[in-house]
Amino acid sequence: MKETRFIAQNKEKWLESEALLKEERKDPGKLSDLFVQVVDDLSYSRTYYPNRSVRVYLNKIAREYFSIIYNRQRQRKGRLRLFWLDELPQVIIYCRVPLLISLITFLFAIGMGVFSSVQEPQFANAILGPGYVEMTKANIEQGDPMAVYKKGHQVDMFLGITLNNLMVAFRAYVFGLFFSIGTLAILLSNGIMVGCFQYFFIERSLFAESALTIWLHGTLEISAIIIAGGAGLTLGSGLLFPGTYSRLQAFQLSAMRSLKLMLGVAPILVVAGLIESFLTRYTEVPDAVRLLLILLSAAFIVGYFVIYPWRKSRAGFEEPLEEIRLTPADPRPVATHTIKNNAEILKDAFTFYRLHFNSLLAWVTPLTVLVAVVDVVTESRLLVTRYFEEWWVNLLGGLYFAMRTPDWVYVVLNTVAFSLIIYKTLQLIHRALHPGEVVRHVPAFLRVLLLVALGFLALWGMGGWGALLLTLGFGYVLLVTQVQMEENTGSLSGLARGWDLTAAQFGPLMGLQFTLLLMSFSFLLILSAPLIYLYTTVFQWNFARTDTWARYIVQFIEVFVKLFTFQMIVPLVVASMAYFYHSAREVTTARYLKESIAGLADKYHKRPRT
Repeated sequence: MKETRFIAQNKEKWLESEALLKEERKDPGKLSDLFVQVVDDLSYSRTYYPNRSVRVYLNKIAREYFSIIYNRQRQRKGRLRLFWLDELPQVIIYCRVPLLISLITFLFAIGMGVFSSVQEPQFANAILGPGYVEMTKANIEQGDPMAVYKKGHQVDMFLGITLNNLMVAFRAYVFGLFFSIGTLAILLSNGIMVGCFQYFFIERSLFAESALTIWLHGTLEISAIIIAGGAGLTLGSGLLFPGTYSRLQAFQLSAMRSLKLMLGVAPILVVAGLIESFLTRYTEVPDAVRLLLILLSAAFIVGYFVIYPWRKSRAGFEEPLEEIRLTPADPRPVATHTIKNNAEILKDAFTFYRLHFNSLLAWVTPLTVLVAVVDVVTESRLLVTRYFEEWWVNLLGGLYFAMRTPDWVYVVLNTVAFSLIIYKTLQLIHRALHPGEVVRHVPAFLRVLLLVALGFLALWGMGGWGALLLTLGFGYVLLVTQVQMEENTGSLSGLARGWDLTAAQFGPLMGLQFTLLLMSFSFLLILSAPLIYLYTTVFQWNFARTDTWARYIVQFIEVFVKLFTFQMIVPLVVASMAYFYHSAREVTTARYLKESIAGLADKYHKRPRT
């Protein structure tokens, strides 16, 4: 290529590179892309135009780029300083609305705690526990109302208190996964507790002494919990308000931002634990000193989490906030003609789940509501009295009772619901792989229904052994359903074909089953935990277990949450086994490979001879 043509083809790119070098704030992604292109052009010019001015020009631009990138790499050594002074304040500015909502919720809960204590003298016993109340009353009578902070060794107290505070903050954060409802429940419960605790001393004319003691460490501790609540609300906002992103992409962004906010909370809780363990116990310290420490703690929280981010945003941050790079949504169907390992199969299953999430949600939600309502109406299970009866119940908990019950109506309803979800998943996969192909829906659904019914009969008739059998053999059952859908075979033929594929790929199938089980139970525990916590705290504070309507509400919530989370996992498991079928079929039959070879042979024979 002539030098003039080389310059004409690339001059716009080089001018853009020069312009970027002059900008005060440079886009890191654009900087990296242009640097690679300039280096490629420089390498070309050194080969073909070693003594021309274009080589000197490109070498100058490349050196400037290298200097910038090298300096940024050196700045990475001060990453810790950059995080606290630049990156975290940017996250705080972004999360200012969830943080404000968290603060308002907590203050409102404190007001509820105070108001309830004023209206009901026994409210403190219900919230703080009768043992703690009686102990504190005894300390007050002995002239040392804050004696609870003086018991125990300082180091032991520090470890226990800090771990507990971290768990409360983490719970407030991670419960945001449940569309922020769990986070709000944590904030309400802790705020009510703080309000009740503080009024307990106000009622006994000990406000000054209690406030100077409690808020010595509580200023940092409560502030950290409020900030963790803001992180939890930020986490849930990605699911609630995806905006122009898909719900999964929005959740990825909100998860990264909220996690950075949580990193800023951890050191504050450690310092609060140190103060509570080593300083709060010294109640004889002059009030002015204690008040000064409280004001310094409050000044730090307000200064770092309110004033500094606001001033920093007006002055300009050193570097733009680094966000995760979201891969663009790929609407193309998953390729099923190659042999894949389990990691690739799971990736395909998650791709399917992302593309069809809304469609699956529209099926699962009404089915779960129907099953939960029937459960309440027929009183098929009473979790309060039958929660831990046998070892397999201890393993599967309420989910086991949600599927195994003496009520045949409930068994039939569960069987139909799970069959519909499995069939809908298989139908979506089949439609993506074979667009336009006519499927006889009724026979196909009935074959799925028969297999699921056999599984529920095993669970219902064999008890724990049936649950164990399903746990070990669900992969084979789902493999058979995919065989019947893809190959349009009958039930007996599908069972035989599924057995052949299982025998040929037994190791990979067991590995995939184990991975799916681990993922499923982790997901189930994470999503069902907020509602179980809500039941054991807020509901028990306000309603007696003897209230029939309250028990029905709790029963509906528990059944709905456990079944909904489990049934939303089912499509992912079914899709994984469906894609495993295609890989196993290629291993055993080499169908696509043979078709490709035949196609090449036909193409060779049809090629005109010269």
